[in-house]
Amino acid sequence: MNGQNVLEWLRIVNCFGCGNSRIWEAVSGFGTVSEACSALDNADFRKKMLTEKERKADERTTPEQLNELVSYCEKHNIYILTFDDEAYPERLKNIYNPPAVLFCRGDLSCLENDFSLSVVGTRKPSEYSVKVTAALVKELCSLGITIVSGFAVGIDITANLAAVRNGGKTIAVLGCGLDRDYPKENTCYREEIEANGLFISEYYPLTGGNPVSFPARNRILSGLSLGTIVAEAAVKSGALITANLALSQGKDIFALAPHDLFDKRYGGNVSLIRDGAVCLCGVRDIVYEYYENYGHKIANAHAAVTAKLPNGRTSTVYKQAMRIDPYAEVQEKTETFNPPVQTEDDAEDFDVSVLNEDEAMVCNILKKAGKPLLADELAAECEMDISDMLMLLTDLEIEGVVRSAPGQRYIV
Repeated sequence: MNGQNVLEWLRIVNCFGCGNSRIWEAVSGFGTVSEACSALDNADFRKKMLTEKERKADERTTPEQLNELVSYCEKHNIYILTFDDEAYPERLKNIYNPPAVLFCRGDLSCLENDFSLSVVGTRKPSEYSVKVTAALVKELCSLGITIVSGFAVGIDITANLAAVRNGGKTIAVLGCGLDRDYPKENTCYREEIEANGLFISEYYPLTGGNPVSFPARNRILSGLSLGTIVAEAAVKSGALITANLALSQGKDIFALAPHDLFDKRYGGNVSLIRDGAVCLCGVRDIVYEYYENYGHKIANAHAAVTAKLPNGRTSTVYKQAMRIDPYAEVQEKTETFNPPVQTEDDAEDFDVSVLNEDEAMVCNILKKAGKPLLADELAAECEMDISDMLMLLTDLEIEGVVRSAPGQRYIV
């Protein structure tokens, strides 16, 4: 990174405050960040144009402090991405009040894919929403789509984990510094996501979150994406803040079809659909929106996915998606999230050696039980978190190894 340029951006952020739109009043007024920094050294400018709070903040900022911050980031594998860096996402530059500086840790190439969607939802989702979100994200990743979410408990972490565990890319946008363990429930997932995805934040590495910072980060979350998927949201859910920001940025909104129209937990989804959001009943509802501009990327992603599938099978999602004619009325029933029921021929072809240790353990428990079991029962037996178990069962369903039984139970 360009040391001098980074120091200038950090000084501007220190003066006006992280995420403050005043940053852009100063930079655009002078043309470049270097010229804006030079103006800060001018006594007349400081007196006329800066508030008392801004003057004091700039006076407290020393070159030594900024160099210490840069050294800290280098030591802890944090890349400081400035607005004029070549790696800065073009789509993010075009939103209102883009972050002047982003602190990044992980796979920076996640920012290169312009085919990305954000996934948001409640911190206390229903089993239905967790299961559907995990299945949907897996399918989207197989089509080359990068998943952007907020690393919060509930829907966010479900989306982030489903992406990296299925060979996809994910970006976790934090409302606090990268080196703050928040939320503590998700700390155990950091290394897994960092190895295959990217953490980003506009806040300094050790900065704690506050009631303002988390809503503020949502503009970045939606700004990085072509559209936003609302998995589950009540009428006053924070997820609707992201949806409204996405609308103001001219992005598409997809609202997951509610499990129950009269359940207050899905009140936000119902409201969004009523107001014109795409009612999301399957991956084809998303692919249809972007097929014209991204059909070539879907085809390329399919080629890579097919090469990894056992027995040379072809992705069901891809076959369904490629039948869509964006210029003709869709006559077929939209694909649902119910996985295909395994046929006897499929069972003969399936190679059990492709199961990992956890998947094999679940299958053995189901075989031994000889009857359908609840996901909660399987989670307790395997000593796993229920969200992890639901994602594992979703993977097994899609592969045709297990299937759902009445009463939200599972059987081999």
